[in-house]
Amino acid sequence: MHWFDELFPRIESFLGDRSDIVISAGLSVSGLQHVGRLRGEVILANAIAEGLRKKGKDVKQILILYTQDSWKGKEGQLSQFDGESGKEYIGRRLIDVPDPKGCHDSWVDHYWRDFGDVLDDFARDVKVTSTTDVYKLDDMKKNVLELLGKADEIREMVNKYRGRLKYPEGWIPFEPMCKECGKIGSAETLSISEDGQVSYKCSCGDEGVSSMEEGKLNWRLEWPSLWKVLSVDIEPFGKDHATPGGSRDSCKDLAKNIINLIPPFGIPYEWVGMSSEGTDLGDMSSSDFKGFTPREWLELGESQALRFIYLQANPSKRIVLDLAKMDIYHDHLDSGYKSYWQDEKGEEDELRTRTYEISAVEHIAREGMFILPYREASLLTQISPAEDKMHWVVSRLTDTGILTKELSGDEEQYMSERIDLANTWIEKHAPANYQVTLLEELPSDVKGELTKEDMSSLTVFRERLEGTDWNEDALKGTMMQMTKEEDFPVKTKRFFRNLYLVLLGKEQGPRAAPFLSILQKDFVLGRLDEATQS
Repeated sequence: MHWFDELFPRIESFLGDRSDIVISAGLSVSGLQHVGRLRGEVILANAIAEGLRKKGKDVKQILILYTQDSWKGKEGQLSQFDGESGKEYIGRRLIDVPDPKGCHDSWVDHYWRDFGDVLDDFARDVKVTSTTDVYKLDDMKKNVLELLGKADEIREMVNKYRGRLKYPEGWIPFEPMCKECGKIGSAETLSISEDGQVSYKCSCGDEGVSSMEEGKLNWRLEWPSLWKVLSVDIEPFGKDHATPGGSRDSCKDLAKNIINLIPPFGIPYEWVGMSSEGTDLGDMSSSDFKGFTPREWLELGESQALRFIYLQANPSKRIVLDLAKMDIYHDHLDSGYKSYWQDEKGEEDELRTRTYEISAVEHIAREGMFILPYREASLLTQISPAEDKMHWVVSRLTDTGILTKELSGDEEQYMSERIDLANTWIEKHAPANYQVTLLEELPSDVKGELTKEDMSSLTVFRERLEGTDWNEDALKGTMMQMTKEEDFPVKTKRFFRNLYLVLLGKEQGPRAAPFLSILQKDFVLGRLDEATQS
C-alpha cells in the first residue's frame, strides 16, 4: 500500500464529520526560499487537500510566512549585504529588513519572489498569509489579550520546558517592537492596554509604547494561537519540532490546557538535502543560503517531476536532490505515466500509479500521449540545428522509428517544452559526459588511437547492428550480450571508449543506447565502417 493511503484514513478519522477543513503550514522568510520548503509545507499539504476535496470536503490550504520573527544576522544572511552594512538590521523583524540588492521593497519581498511567484506551478489554490497580517486581525488581538490574562498559568507551564532558564514572576509572554532601535525580542513587556498598546523597556535603554500589531507572542504561544485564529485542522511540520517533549509537544500542551483547543492533526516530515557530483552537501537551509529555488527548478524541469519525487517517498524519509540528475527525475515521472495506463500492473506499477495520481498538478496526461524522454531531449537539442529545431527533431524521431505517428498539438507543445528544459539543463547543470558534439568526419588522429583489438570490437558491433531493431531497449540488449561474450576482443569499458571516440572524438559520453537510438542508423553504420577500414 502507498504510504499516502495508510496516512489518509487516519486523517479522515481525526476529522470526523467536519466538512470545512483548513490545512496549514508555515515557513520563515529568513533567506533563500529553496525547493525543500515545497515538500511538506506545500506539496504534501496540497496532496492531502486534493484528496479531501475528492471526498466532498471544502478545504482551504494556507501557507503562513513568519515575518514578525527577528532577523538573526547569520553569516549567510549578512553576506547578502555589502561589507558590514547588514549588521545594523540584526534583531529587527524580517518584514523590516531592507532588500540587500535594492530591487524590492524588503528582504521578505526579495527572497519570496523566487518561491511565491511560481507557487501555482506546484500547488493550486494555496492562500498565502503572514504573521504580520495575522497580528492585525481582531481575533488575534482578542486572543493575545485573553492569553495575557493567564500569564501566571502560562509561565508555570512554559517553564516546564525551559530547563534552568525559567521565566521570572511577572513575565508577560509578549515580545514588543522597540520604537527606538526597531528590534523585536530585546524589550520586556511591562503591560498591554485593552486597546492593544504595549508598554515596554528595551535593552537599548528606551522605554516607550508600541502597537500590539508590531510585536508578537512568545513562539510557544504563537504557534497554538495560529491554530486557533486560523481554525487549523491539519498541519505538516518539520522533523525538528517532532521530538518527544520538544517544541510541538509543548505547544500542544498549551493549546489543550491554556487555549482550550484540540491541536491539529500533525504530520512530521524529513528535510531535503542537496548533492553535487555524488557528494551529499547536507540539508538545504534558508538562512544559510544553501539550496536552489523553485524558480530554478522550473528552468530545468517540470513541477510534476518534483511532486512525484516528494510524494513517492514516505515523508519520514530524507530526500537528496541534485540538479545534475534531472534526466533521472523525469524518468521516474514518465514511469509513473506508463504504469498509470498499463493494463496489467505489478506491485511496483501500482505504487508508481498512485504516486502519479497524487502528483498531478491539474490533470492526468491522456492515454497514448507521446512523451519524449528527457535524456533523449537533452541529446537531440545538442545535435539539432538552431533554426526550425522542432521540425528537425520530429523528422529525426520519425526516421529512427521512435515516433510512429503524427503528433497532436498538445504532444508537440509538450515535446517543445521538454526540449527547452533539457537545453537549459545541458547549458547549466548536466554532467560533462552529456555534452555531445557529433564528429562530422572521423579525423585521422582519432582513428589512430584505435588498436587492432579496438577496431575488431567495433567490427563485431557493426555486424550485430544489422539484425538489431533501432530502439533503446534493443540496442542496450545487443551491447550487453556482446560485451559479456568470452571472445569479445576488448573489455566492456574499452568498447564504450572506442564507440564514443569515433562518434564524439572523446572517450566518454552519455548512456550509449538512448544516444544511438536518436542517431540515424545509416550514419552509425557508416561511421563504424570508416573506423574499421584499414
